[in-house]
Amino acid sequence: MSALLHVTILDVVAAESNPVPSRVEAAYVALYRATSLADRPGIVLAEEDLPAVDNISGSRSRSHDLIADLEGAGRLRPVRRGAYVLVDPGGNVRVDILELIAALSPKPHLITAGRALQFHGLTDQHFRLIVVLVTRQARSWSWRGEKIRYSRSSRTLTGAGVRTRRARATIATPERALADSLDHPQWGVTLAQVAEALDVMLTRDRAFADRLATEVARDYGPASARRFGLLVSRLADDETARAFLPLRGRSKAAVKLVTTGPVAGPVDPVWGVRENVDLSRLTQHRGQ
Repeated sequence: MSALLHVTILDVVAAESNPVPSRVEAAYVALYRATSLADRPGIVLAEEDLPAVDNISGSRSRSHDLIADLEGAGRLRPVRRGAYVLVDPGGNVRVDILELIAALSPKPHLITAGRALQFHGLTDQHFRLIVVLVTRQARSWSWRGEKIRYSRSSRTLTGAGVRTRRARATIATPERALADSLDHPQWGVTLAQVAEALDVMLTRDRAFADRLATEVARDYGPASARRFGLLVSRLADDETARAFLPLRGRSKAAVKLVTTGPVAGPVDPVWGVRENVDLSRLTQHRGQ
């Protein structure tokens, strides 16, 4: 039984044992019941949960007054417009950021890039920017120093993520998270971090390179295939990178390994990638 559920059950028992509970206390209990029934305990969505408060207040305007009273009493904390989290009597919020993303994001959605790599244990970095792919426009928001940025994607989100007991939100598979990270350096994952995560996965499972190549072939272009082919060949060997060879495309123009990096650097003859960064830096994590 979770700590939040335990504390709130005590609240419910206390409220129901009091023949004349305050409206604020009754509203808190009603909101918890409503969020639990909606399978997002502790996360209040005003549009969906206010009817439970209307039964206590008698009108929508008075329900809004009760919401304000709960905020003032420190029992309700705003996340963004129309969304709140319940605060237990000890002043604690038992909801984590992944639960919030699951409740507040459009469906389908997919957490990708750095936070997905972190979730899968592929980096020891903590990424405060959480990139969430969606199929329609959505407004970004922040919570406790972490920024949730929505990015509209034309690529399929179906089958690209996993859900576990640790997260209600949908998290990108390691191959999808790596492909997005390399394809979108503006999402905060450096090439060195991509290389480290890729190295970890190749060590865990050499067949991972084939699954990554399948992901790249489905939704990404020849430039990504070339970059990953070079990285896999250097981190593992040419045989492990063989699945990327048919995906290189026909263009003879070299692609930069770091898209925002300098134009200078040798071109790998197999992959057609300009090595515009010292590749020895990409294996420095092995000595840590």
